[in-house]
Amino acid sequence: MKYLFGLAALFVCAIAGAQELGHWIEDSNHLPAFSYDAPLPYTCEDAQVKIDSNPWWILGNYRITVFAHADGEYEIISGERAWARLNMGEDRLSGANDAVLTIGRKTYDLVGKGSLAENPQICTRVFGCGYATYTYRIGDVILERTMRVSPSMSYDGGDAAVVISYNVKNNGKNTVKLTYRESVLANYAQIVSSPARFVKSGIHVTGETAVVDFEGTVENPLDKPAPEQISQVDAYAPSMYLHGKGIAVSDSGEMSVQQTVSIKAGASHHSDAVVGFMFNASDSEIVSVCERNLESTPDQWLKVLPSFPDEKDRTLAQEMIWHAYTLEAMATYSSYYKETKIPQGTAYDYMWGQHASARDNYQHGLAPIYYNPELARSILRYMAGRTTPWGEIELVEYGYGHADRMYYSTSDQQLFFFQMLAEYLRVTSDYSFLDTEIKFYPGTTPGTMLDVAEQCFDYLRNIVGVGGHGLVKLLNSDWNDCIFVMNKVYYNGVYTSAESHMNTTMALTILPNLVQSLDKYSGPQSAKAQILSSGIKVYRNNLMTSFLKDLGDATFSKRMYFDGKSIGHDQMWLEPQGYLLQVEDFPLERRKTLYSEMQERLYRGEKIGARQQEKPITTVPSMEPGSRENGGVWYSLNGPAICGVATFDKEEALRLVKQMSFRNNAKSFPEFWTSYYSSADNIESSLMGPIEGLADQSGDWYLSPVFCAHPHAWLLYCYYKANE
Repeated sequence: MKYLFGLAALFVCAIAGAQELGHWIEDSNHLPAFSYDAPLPYTCEDAQVKIDSNPWWILGNYRITVFAHADGEYEIISGERAWARLNMGEDRLSGANDAVLTIGRKTYDLVGKGSLAENPQICTRVFGCGYATYTYRIGDVILERTMRVSPSMSYDGGDAAVVISYNVKNNGKNTVKLTYRESVLANYAQIVSSPARFVKSGIHVTGETAVVDFEGTVENPLDKPAPEQISQVDAYAPSMYLHGKGIAVSDSGEMSVQQTVSIKAGASHHSDAVVGFMFNASDSEIVSVCERNLESTPDQWLKVLPSFPDEKDRTLAQEMIWHAYTLEAMATYSSYYKETKIPQGTAYDYMWGQHASARDNYQHGLAPIYYNPELARSILRYMAGRTTPWGEIELVEYGYGHADRMYYSTSDQQLFFFQMLAEYLRVTSDYSFLDTEIKFYPGTTPGTMLDVAEQCFDYLRNIVGVGGHGLVKLLNSDWNDCIFVMNKVYYNGVYTSAESHMNTTMALTILPNLVQSLDKYSGPQSAKAQILSSGIKVYRNNLMTSFLKDLGDATFSKRMYFDGKSIGHDQMWLEPQGYLLQVEDFPLERRKTLYSEMQERLYRGEKIGARQQEKPITTVPSMEPGSRENGGVWYSLNGPAICGVATFDKEEALRLVKQMSFRNNAKSFPEFWTSYYSSADNIESSLMGPIEGLADQSGDWYLSPVFCAHPHAWLLYCYYKANE
């Protein structure tokens, strides 16, 4: 079959053109790194474009998240308990740190607004897997300032520590005397709105280590239970530290290291400092962490990242390594659940301070199944711990381990759980994982992973249920949690009647995969597994009969039945189509016809992928046609479509991966720094005209345009699927 609108030769190491903002390199460890070459602050010729003027990259492991900005500023973030910034700056999304260099009588600012880091003629800025390097050329002096974070080597491992290194080279003919000072402000601020308030409760220096402790205060004592107790409010904070020679700390909590050195002609000088945080740690434990990280080397990342040695297109392989790195850097350990998962990031976590939502965590776990199954298992255990004994998967987590549905009663969380569980069992053949012991939320009822699956299926079948057409109900919302905003109908008017074609096609796709694994399981719960398998088969057969009857001779699936109306029967919505492409007992020729129809209706005119709606039918002030759930381009919807194409045309699926890649994004939209190395969960489609390719420009969404796990997880997972 000939597909429309093919794209060729999308991957290039550097994007040609006058508007190029940076380029990719391969570092000494043969890992990808990005050089940001443009002047700062970043500006766009189009005045209506809203993007932060100071681009940032992510460093991290399971215990720490660091945003390294192009001008050398950094944000230290913890998500082990509540999401919080340890060095909160003056602006909403910023950190407070400084670095200065004095040569003779002249002092140079190395980081921040107005610093040398803003001038690409003086400072080269490179951001790689676990590090950010700023190289300054000041007369005969070359100074290299590097921040690096070591990877987590186990699902619950890692140190919340950043090594900051100075390498100074004197290329002149005379000895140079210079002083450099690196400082950071200890200023703990939770990201979520909280009644807890934090004050510095102690500041001290021991040897070469400065430590600042924080204490949480609350008006109502109910908001501060014991530190190990689940709570909507988290009133406990870690201690922040800085370790290095020339240590000092002020009463305000500004910690600094400073050295004055004389460097002979042609000679070099090296020094290190470590900044980080720990919960309930002694000074000796902090020093041990610092020493361990000072001995670590950047090549440790080679032990945790996939290498793709069989991929002939090395530029493609390098991008896939970058996606895996970003997922590893974003992954976050919970001291309540004692497990690690990959958060959604962007607005949910880094701007609002919430672990949201459950469906996202399952999607992010699909790629690690292939390259880090230990992490995938931890994600499944983590989310099983957020599941009630009756199979409801709590949507949002905040405070300390507290999870609830907020104001949603979703109908699809169990399907995303089944998707990841079934894929894990299929890819790894680790069927004994079903015997893993789990404590249902809030951690009182023991069971097994198979018990979790059984209860979640019961929830899907009996609590979500099916509607008048025999299709899976919508309830409050499915993947699209803006349905009611767009249709303006009271919940109670449609809650018990609306049906979701996305939920239905997901179930038709995912459940057979789960059944195959249940049938291969031969452990101590075999009888229970077979009963569950048989029950799923009956449910799925009935669902298939109802769906085919509803579909009739149509070439694509409707979107939903809502408020007594059929929606999406004449204008295509992407949501159900990607999963319908994966239904292997849906005739192959009909699937190929569906894909051609998708190319015509949803891919035409789009540079990155299919948009969510063919012709958006609603106009909402905060969601214009072509934006977000009203016709934007979503990675979490394009991913399933690529997986569907991979069931019958691997070459075409790989083409779609390349089309959705960051390399193509940068080629298509080179004037935006948000195009090059990460993305929000969606970008504006071609229907949005001059702001196509940007994160949503309405409200404050534009403040978090990068480091959503969706694009990284789906691109990597789709690459694996296209190469199976």
